[in-house]
Amino acid sequence: MQLINVAETVIHGADLQRAIKQFGGEPQQWLDLSSAVSPYCWWSEQGKELSCPVSFIHDLPGIQPDLNRAVRAYYGHDGMLVPGSQRAIAELPGCFSRGKVWILAGTYGEHASCWKKAGHSVYEKTAADIRQVFNAVTDNERELPDMLVLVNPGNPGGERFSAAELHGWAEQLKQRQAWLLCDEAFMDCTPDDSLLTGTLVDNMLVLRSLGKFFGLAGLRIGVVFAAADVLQNLASRLGPWSVAGHSVWLAQQALGDHQWIAQQRVRLKKNHQLMAQWLNGFYLAGESDLFFTLKFSDAEQVQTFLAERCIWSRCFKQQQLIRLGLVGDDACKQQQLQQALNELREFLL
Repeated sequence: MQLINVAETVIHGADLQRAIKQFGGEPQQWLDLSSAVSPYCWWSEQGKELSCPVSFIHDLPGIQPDLNRAVRAYYGHDGMLVPGSQRAIAELPGCFSRGKVWILAGTYGEHASCWKKAGHSVYEKTAADIRQVFNAVTDNERELPDMLVLVNPGNPGGERFSAAELHGWAEQLKQRQAWLLCDEAFMDCTPDDSLLTGTLVDNMLVLRSLGKFFGLAGLRIGVVFAAADVLQNLASRLGPWSVAGHSVWLAQQALGDHQWIAQQRVRLKKNHQLMAQWLNGFYLAGESDLFFTLKFSDAEQVQTFLAERCIWSRCFKQQQLIRLGLVGDDACKQQQLQQALNELREFLL
């Protein structure tokens, strides 16, 4: 028996140790904006005052009615908890027979990687390409994919698709027994734009995450919304007890913390507006409430320039993009970023 070679690894943000190893400095000196995770963490503000019941740590995690109610109250639908939406992204391609998959071009790299690993034929399409095909299709639907994978809002491009638009596409796909998968990892700040505001048709799948908005990326908690047979297939691939009991309990508390959620949306908007002022003059290629994406002629050079000032960004080399998450309220970190951006302007002149 021989070891099978794995596909090329996708590069991600949140790899601060790589930056420290390359550029030096101590962790406390660095401002890590590479992951686009909220600078405000629900746990640091609320969770430390709570005491998790021993049963959630001692017993194997089972069905939790209180969690199911919290999911329905927050999202408006019943969903299945998974150990991070990334795990769902990795496992869902194996739930479907091999086919033609369209993925929003330049978006979160794990989508294309995972569908390719599962043997599907993957084609990256721009938002304009996708809209053109769906608007042109009438009786001849052979051009449509078997699975359309979108990230809404797009990451890192910030593309936006309305719920009405996606419902229309889902209906077109349904006619040829095809599917629509929408990753809404950055949707929490604008919940009215989510597909979950309405009825989900049987060929729709929606992924949500507690990592970005709640600042709980380390918990590895996501929720999948789909038809019962899809969820059953996914559950069988994840295996029993896939989500840790402690994470289940914390997810229940965070989703039910309505006051914190409302506060979070307000301050993220304010922090976003503040950073937008500092970024004035740079070419803005895309944004969401949790990040800004800037385009440069040499993105790697810009990433290095910022790293030399202990600011770690996410570089998309192929697209020549730099993505910056929000800086938060720390005055020293704000000053560090402002100074670096001012020096970058002078450097690029």
